[in-house]
Amino acid sequence: MKYAEIIIEIKAKEVDRVFCYIVPEKLEDKICEGMRVSVPFGRGSRPTEGYVIGISDKPSTTHTLKEITALKDEFPVLTKTSIELAKWMREKYYCTLTDCLQCMLPKFIWGKVVKYIHRGKNFAEGDNISKSAVKQAEVIRLLKEKSPLRRDFLRNEHKISYETLKSLADKNIIEITEQEESRDLYNTENSDPGLTHNPTPEQQRVIVSIISDFESNDKKPFLLRGVTGSGKTLVYTEVIAEALKRGKQAVVLVPEISLTPQTVQRFINRFGSLVTVTHSKMTDGERLDQWKKARRGQVSVMIGPRSAVFAPFDNIGVIIIDEEHEHTYKSEITPKYDAREIAVKLQEICGATVVMGSATPAIESFYRAENGIYKLLELNNRINMKMPEIYAVDMRDEIVLGNKSMFSVKLQNAIKQTLEQKKQIILFLNRRGHSTFVSCRRCGYVMTCESCSVSYTYHMKENRLVCHYCGAAEKIPEVCPSCGSAYIKYFGAGTEKITQEVNKLFPEARVLRMDADTTKSKDSHRQILNAFARGEADILVGTQMIAKGLDFPNVVLVGVVAADLSLNSSDYRSAENTFQLLSQVSGRAGRAESGGKVLIQTYMPENYCIKYAKQNDYISFYREEIEFRRQMKYPPFSHICVVLFSGEDEKKVISFLHRFAAFLDFYGKGKDYEKIGPGAAAVSKIKDRFRHRVIIKGTEEEKLKNYIFYCLEKFQKKENTKEITISVTMNPTYIP
Repeated sequence: MKYAEIIIEIKAKEVDRVFCYIVPEKLEDKICEGMRVSVPFGRGSRPTEGYVIGISDKPSTTHTLKEITALKDEFPVLTKTSIELAKWMREKYYCTLTDCLQCMLPKFIWGKVVKYIHRGKNFAEGDNISKSAVKQAEVIRLLKEKSPLRRDFLRNEHKISYETLKSLADKNIIEITEQEESRDLYNTENSDPGLTHNPTPEQQRVIVSIISDFESNDKKPFLLRGVTGSGKTLVYTEVIAEALKRGKQAVVLVPEISLTPQTVQRFINRFGSLVTVTHSKMTDGERLDQWKKARRGQVSVMIGPRSAVFAPFDNIGVIIIDEEHEHTYKSEITPKYDAREIAVKLQEICGATVVMGSATPAIESFYRAENGIYKLLELNNRINMKMPEIYAVDMRDEIVLGNKSMFSVKLQNAIKQTLEQKKQIILFLNRRGHSTFVSCRRCGYVMTCESCSVSYTYHMKENRLVCHYCGAAEKIPEVCPSCGSAYIKYFGAGTEKITQEVNKLFPEARVLRMDADTTKSKDSHRQILNAFARGEADILVGTQMIAKGLDFPNVVLVGVVAADLSLNSSDYRSAENTFQLLSQVSGRAGRAESGGKVLIQTYMPENYCIKYAKQNDYISFYREEIEFRRQMKYPPFSHICVVLFSGEDEKKVISFLHRFAAFLDFYGKGKDYEKIGPGAAAVSKIKDRFRHRVIIKGTEEEKLKNYIFYCLEKFQKKENTKEITISVTMNPTYIP
């Protein structure tokens, strides 16, 4: 007799354990690890789905056991690697095993089944159908013209009923078959896998270094720092090609906003039908199709955002993480995983080679490379050897000159000149998130919390300034505390407003806008970019979704309208985020031989992140930023945990949070932890639920996590917290 260890598909801590079931004799030869099953569960033995994570000859319990009812699929939906990874994720991200397993599977395992109607073996006898059987005769007539026909075509277009078809099938005049529908999202017919590729000597050195790691027993992730336009994608494709030659598979992660048709096409051009893609704009059915192709071994390269790291491959050889610095690689919903951490764990489990690439690596990543945790590789030269000329425009001078436009005189002149040259322009609004800040337009002074070295955030509802780190609050001054000017107010702008200004100043220009509002429909992202690539517009206005992954040779001018928007967010990463965005968007200019120009409009040109972005100097920026992190004990010199309480009654939320904070104080006494708050969250109310949080910093991640959850366990045993929701996030990409 065989026994199966099964995880029940219920997201509850109470049942987050392995249950033992008897494998009935009829299923012994079919069942295997990774399969979905139906089992009787609970006192009522209600039918419930589960996942087989192990099979043995002995039961793991002495309790009375129930039998598995049925197999849900003909093949295992989970690989052994997936199961091992899920067990690690449960401990790492403090969630249930079901949470982890479900994020590895598509929403629906069964796809849409299409019924087809064929000519049967007695089809020739269909001339003998009674004249009164009009619909049956119509089916025969249609099948004479074409066979097979889709069942839904006959039903919708010709009103053919199921009874009509059954009657014909019973006489073997027709045959009905079923077939799973599969959708091909990208045309791979024009691909050229045999195309010659000629890496530069610099690229070749990097490629050889990565490929040599394939056979290494001492694997470490590679961090590839390559300036924009240095040809990182060619490195990726060469490395993947070698992995495929060895019978391995590849996963390519890109930020959702970088998943452009251009990006995908580069891989399709090289690997053709071996490539599949997944992303959030696809339907559930489309994503299921791509998952099945990967699970069945019909494709070997999976491209997608963070969830693609769970590609159901059996033999992963290489995992590429492009734009590794992007915050979107960290999930904000349970399980709150980081795709970069998942990739590194997969390297440990299955020996895959991991390559993380960026022109502006995350500070933590470059710190790991400096300390030997990652292996550093660099591409310091553009393929065309021409970096764009970058200038910072001091917007304080524009105020003095009486220019109240969103565009400086220098940018206006540059736009005019570029339009006359019949070249293209990108206007970028450096906006990340929702926060607005208060600054002086005359001197550039920004209202900043003295205790936390971050800017205050303007809360319109309360009409006051709040620090999202320590909770300190101030009134908005009537005049600038620095220069006495009355030009002090909250600062904000939108792409719609920029587009209106462009149309007003340059009525002859053809303008496209790309932001969250204009890309809501399924294919709008692709349509806008394709139109711009075809030259149907002179100017593309957008947010960070146009800052990366794009290659338009005719773009010679990039204008950054408001560099200070992300610089003055209430986040310790604001300088890093700003430097990265400015560097990335600057890389869109001068991709062809004609070179390019970038104009960065700012009220703070002396700020080090603006200064080094202008010089295209990542290393100098890193040196200054890492010292700031060291002094302030921010990551990578500490770990941050945010515990967020939310509920419909704000008084109860605040009361519960303060009582929990008391537990933190009691159990953290004499320990190396720092508590900040409690205080209101950056967005203090969402969907009528109030949000307050406390921040805890510690030097060791595991100890910090154990301390937080120990305090939570003690707190929840004492308090009835059913009316509130508690969320815990380790090392968040931003402070909520």
